[in-house]
Amino acid sequence: MRMLLVVLGAGLGAPLRYAVDHAFRKRFEFPIGILIINAAGSFLLGLVSNTGPEVSALLGSGFSGALTTWSTFAIDLDSQRHKPKRFLLNLFSNVSLGFIAAVLGQSLVN
Repeated sequence: MRMLLVVLGAGLGAPLRYAVDHAFRKRFEFPIGILIINAAGSFLLGLVSNTGPEVSALLGSGFSGALTTWSTFAIDLDSQRHKPKRFLLNLFSNVSLGFIAAVLGQSLVN
């Protein structure tokens, strides 16, 4: 049953990631869509960190796992390697906002 919940969550998270990223890339050179997606997914993971296995499978592993994206983040960083300021801004904003969002989400349920 948990595997089906992961698949269901991923089926919703992945298309949402694509749509948000696509919408923001049309307007901004900086990958703000990926930043928003990764922060939102981290926040949701914080919220569901202490839930039961079914909620964790659906919203944690499934939805958040498919919504967030380290692969696109890594490709963005690689494309920015010759622009040190943009590279560092992208790197530190994703890592720090993701961490802050996860802690905030977890603090709301504790």
